[in-house]
This record gives sequence, structure tokens and C-alpha cells, in this order.
Amino acid sequence: MLIGWSPHQASDDPRQPAAYLLDRAVSKTIGVQREWEVRTPAPELLWGYPSVVQSAIAALRFQRTTRTATLSFDRSDIDVARFNAGEKTARCSIAVVIDLFLEVAFAGVPVACRPSVFVGTHTHTGSLEINIVMPRFVRTETGKLRSYNPHPPMRGSQNTFDALGDFLNAQFDWANPRALERALAIKGPDWAEKRVAAAERHGVKFTPDAAPKLFLLQAARMIAASRHGQNRPGFLSIFRDVVAATRHEIRLGPGDAIALVSETDPHPFVLRGASLARSEAIPSEPAPPSLPESVLSKNWQRRAAWNASEYANGVWTEPEPEWAHRVRTPRLVLPSCHPDCSKPVARPHRFARLADRLAVGLRHLRARVSRMAAEHVIGGCLSIIDRTPFGKIRNKLETINYDITDIQSEEPGGVDGGALRAALSRLGKRSRDRNGVQDPRPDLGNDRDQDGDGAAHRCAGPSRSNDQNRAAAGTETTDPVRRNDSDLPRYRLDPGAALARPLRAVDVIRAMSQAASEIFPQAKVTISMGHRGDFRLAGADWQIILSRGGEVAGAGQVPVQSYHLFVERLGERLALPLISSDPVDLEHGCLSP
Repeated sequence: MLIGWSPHQASDDPRQPAAYLLDRAVSKTIGVQREWEVRTPAPELLWGYPSVVQSAIAALRFQRTTRTATLSFDRSDIDVARFNAGEKTARCSIAVVIDLFLEVAFAGVPVACRPSVFVGTHTHTGSLEINIVMPRFVRTETGKLRSYNPHPPMRGSQNTFDALGDFLNAQFDWANPRALERALAIKGPDWAEKRVAAAERHGVKFTPDAAPKLFLLQAARMIAASRHGQNRPGFLSIFRDVVAATRHEIRLGPGDAIALVSETDPHPFVLRGASLARSEAIPSEPAPPSLPESVLSKNWQRRAAWNASEYANGVWTEPEPEWAHRVRTPRLVLPSCHPDCSKPVARPHRFARLADRLAVGLRHLRARVSRMAAEHVIGGCLSIIDRTPFGKIRNKLETINYDITDIQSEEPGGVDGGALRAALSRLGKRSRDRNGVQDPRPDLGNDRDQDGDGAAHRCAGPSRSNDQNRAAAGTETTDPVRRNDSDLPRYRLDPGAALARPLRAVDVIRAMSQAASEIFPQAKVTISMGHRGDFRLAGADWQIILSRGGEVAGAGQVPVQSYHLFVERLGERLALPLISSDPVDLEHGCLSP
């Protein structure tokens, strides 16, 4: 078993690293092309909750947010088929590995201060890989989050995890890849080893033109596996001819390594391995080997003391795990088998069919009772909510929507949006009867006698000449003009008309705005609301007023023809008939007797 670490410690993708580690199909570079690799069997979640871990990683504001460790097992260590099928011995040994790894990764850190982690497997390559994802933080005693690296780039950390690997390999009699007899003949960089391994699983061979470095690594491994390439001189004599076919050359590096360099590539490609080792004299008095447990204990104590002083000012005093006892009784409990594998079937016994049917019935009953209990709790919570504040949300949203979408821009012939918004902001409550039902009559509120003298409220503007008035109102010169406020006829909304829905103030303002745009297309007009609640359409020196009592009256230098047309359009927009109180002779521009 070998413990390795991923170089990726952050990602812009919020689904990573969980997606790459647990998805059944992933996009990988096989050879020189990007292809989808389907993992069979699919990865298995052994421990933890990936959604919780991903949320914790996304919430961190550190530059590096995650660490991922990969524990690789030899095919002789763990039988993949038996492990997935649920062999108890294999599952228990992996539980021990995960348990002790977390104790070393968070040495001296209390369990309550550690982040949530999740653990998954990869078995599609034929050997077992355990992937452990850890957010890069710990929580101090005061609740503060501190950035924490389970594997800092120091030699002491590497020695600690090497000691853990030696201890576990000795306990379960697994192959130790760091042993001299198991040293790789040729080893390249980790990224190149992964690319070559993926290519070999799919039978892909690299070429010197498309991927020269991967071609040289693939060729070096073939040479080292041959009879003539097992020692350094024999390997180099054959490998030089292969390198000569590419644009690289061999440079001997320090120690046993060699570097492949090229004029077009600034990054040298370094190869190491047993086939490149120089023969050295064996020491006469080798140092006595230390027990793996004692080495692991010393490294853990050193790491725990440093974590306590750095993150808790010496407050943390976690006891050292009893390593031998934890091997026999790990704290983790793994799933019984892989989800895609059928669970072992017990030997049939008497009344087995009846017992199965009873068990299924009890499961359905428990599910129904759980749903009923949940619905009861949800209903109880909803019943105590005060719904009164939500009563006027609809009217408020309609007013806001009209403010945003229907207010016209300030152009010649348009309605002043600022005045219209001001009018909407001063709208009062709509009248309701004693039962809270909206009054369906077309009453706009107050009686028409706003000033106490029986006349409509008027605000006449300054006097103007006929030509100025016609230009401001946008009417033709043949349209008669009224200069006196008293000779303009008045109209009143029919109080007996039936409405499809209650008449709202916003409906009145919208109707006045649309009618004004048709009748006074070139004039600058504004719509506003008076302090008594009446609606006013105002031009340069004239006004048309709709009182809360439903009476329409004109004031100032408003053309008679335009005034009548406006009243007619207003009635159409409101879907209400308007009754004329003072008949007028349009031909002579005066009131009829």
C-alpha cells in the first residue's frame, strides 16, 4: 500500500473534486485525445457526505481549499472482486486504514474541531484505490476557522505518512512499494505515469511526433522490462538509440536520475528507477531496523505537539491512539458491499417467505407513518404563521409592476412619469364594506363637493393667446377654445353601471394616460393627484379634473372639441358611461339653453 497526494488543492468548478472521484463516467486524455472513460465498477462512497464537504470547500475564502490523498493497493493486497462483493476481512482492513489515516492527518486535533471528509473507491483499473477528500481547515476552540494543510511540503510530513504506510503494510502483510525488492525499474513524473497507465488500459501507443515525452517513457519501461535493460549501462546503451529518433538528448543528472532535454521544450523530463541505479558498496554494519509502531508513534507525537502549539496555543491535549487496539477495533463502519454487487443471500429457512413479506410490509408501514408525522409537523408549523402581512402583497406588486413597465418616457405628447409615480405613492385605501369586500361601484372616494361650494376643484393656469393654446394642446385651428372656466360642460360617471371588477386608482391613472396620449399627442401633459384625492390631467394653461366623486370638469384654456374627445376616450378606457351634466353647442362653442 502506498500513500500519495493530489497536486490539485483548489478548483473553479463547484462540483470538484467530488465529481471526478465519484462519477461513473469522466473525461480523460487517452493517448492524445480527450475521451469519456466509463468506470466499471463505478466508484463507491465508503464514508462521509460529499454534499457537506463540497459546501464547506465552497464556503472557504482561502487560496487553497482542499487536499486529496490517494491510497493505492497492489492487486495482491486486496482482491477487488471480493472487496466489492462484501468480504468482511477486506472491508474491515480498509476501515482500519481510513481510521488511522485520519488520526495521522489530524494528529492532536480534537474530533469536534476537524472538518467533514468523504472517502471513495476506484476499482475499475483492477486494483483498489482509496480517495480521501479533506477541506483545508480546522476549527479552533473559539470557533475560528484556520487554514490547515494535512500534508505540508516538509520532509517531516512525508516521513510521518511513510511511517503510517510501513505500519499498515506490516500489520496486514501487504506489499510495501518502498521496499528495495519492489522498486520500479523506471519511473517518470506522476502526470506522465497516469497518462501512460490510462493509454495502456485502452491499448494506445504513443508516437514520437504527437507526444515525444510519453513515447520515451513508454519505450523506457519496455527496455527496463527486457533482459538487457535491467542495469544502468545496458539500459542506457539501448535507450540512447531511441532518444536519438526524437529531438531530445540525454543528460545525466545528480544521483541516479537522467534528464531528457530538448531545445524546443524548457522543461526537462526526468526519469528514475532501479534500472538507472549505480552499483554501490553495501555498508558493513547496517543500522538495526526500528519497529514500525514506534516510528509511527514518534512521528505522531511530534506532529500533534506542533498542531497544538500552532492552532490552539497548547490547549489541545489529545491522547495518542492505541495503534494496535485500533487495528482490531476501528471506529469506522463501512457499507457491507458495493451498491452494484448483490448482497450475500442467507440460507433459506422455515417460514422465510412469510418473514420477507412481513418485513416488506413493516417497511412500507414505517414509511407511511414517517410521511404522516412529517405532514403533521409541517401543517402545525404553517398553522401558526400570521398571514395578515401577506394580504396586500398582490396590490403592492401590481402597483410596482405598473410603475416599472407602463410609465411613459418624458417626450412631447407623453405623460410625466415623475408626477405619475408621485400620484401612485399617495394612493389611499380602497373603500370596503363592513365585511371587507371591495365596493363594486365606480365611486372614486369623496363627494364632488371638494371645496364646500358645490363646484369642482379647479386650478386654472395663466391666460394665453389662441395660437399659443393651439400649439400647446396640439389641436387644429378650427377647434373652438373656451377661455372661461364656467362655460365648460361637466360629466359624471354613471353610478348605476356594473363593473367587471372594482375600479382602482391605478386603473383611472392608466386610462387618463392612454386617453391623453391619443387626444393631446403633441402637448406636454402631466397626471397627478390632488390633496383631496382627485385626479388631474394638466397642460400648459389648462386642467381636466376627475374628482373622487366621479365628476369630470375642465378648467383653463382647453379646446372644447379636445375636451369632449378626451372625456369620450376616458369613458371607453374605464368601460363606464359618462353622463353630461351641461349640454353644449359644439358648433358655436356655448352652452345650450
